[in-house]
Amino acid sequence: MERRDHHDWTSDTYVEEWVTRQRVADPTRAQRFQLLCDLFPFPTDAKVTILDVGAGYGPVSKFILDQFPHAACVAQDGSEPMLQRGRQIMASYGARFQPCQSDLFDKDWLPQQFGPFDATVSSSCLHNLRDFQRISEIYSDIRTHLKPGGVFLNLDLVNAPTLVLQQHYIRVTAMRRQREGASREDVTAMLQQAHQTHAHGPTHAFPANLDEQLAALRSAGFTEVDCFWKDLRQALFGGYA
Repeated sequence: MERRDHHDWTSDTYVEEWVTRQRVADPTRAQRFQLLCDLFPFPTDAKVTILDVGAGYGPVSKFILDQFPHAACVAQDGSEPMLQRGRQIMASYGARFQPCQSDLFDKDWLPQQFGPFDATVSSSCLHNLRDFQRISEIYSDIRTHLKPGGVFLNLDLVNAPTLVLQQHYIRVTAMRRQREGASREDVTAMLQQAHQTHAHGPTHAFPANLDEQLAALRSAGFTEVDCFWKDLRQALFGGYA
């Protein structure tokens, strides 16, 4: 399959710089991570195993393990430099944090030796595959290896459903960045992007919109499928097994 991920996850330097930027933003994501934990169908004292797809340096796993003291997280990622950062950051969690390297484009990517899983999560990962057919196949793999009553929750980026909404999303994002202190050049570039979108037709930054994501989850066999939170092109969606 064609690979179009623009990130260089094999580069130690790139990964180090990316992790440094992301860790600054982790506190602002805590509310969304908390909602993810609240949606788990088991109590906080449960002894459970959770698969973290595209775990990276472990921010979601860390949040989960802090909330669920008897849980273990299997941290899947395709990048050895990223998992190495995760091992360093998560060292104090011992065997509760289990890194596992695998390529999401491989048929046997899922670390089924640790399953079946009580829950599976993913954050800001699967859109990087740029291949919605493959993402849909991964949903089916996840569903197959969930325990009955388990849940899959995906916090990821989605396309706007229409061109008009895409323009609004870009405009609102530019306004937000301006309020946060972004440079005039950055804001102008975003607004120019909105103008170009209007002139040349829709361009899709991500593999699917929210409706398409929810339909793929249902096709994979998930029930009680829904979007649990959304802010423009960022959404938390999933379903129960």
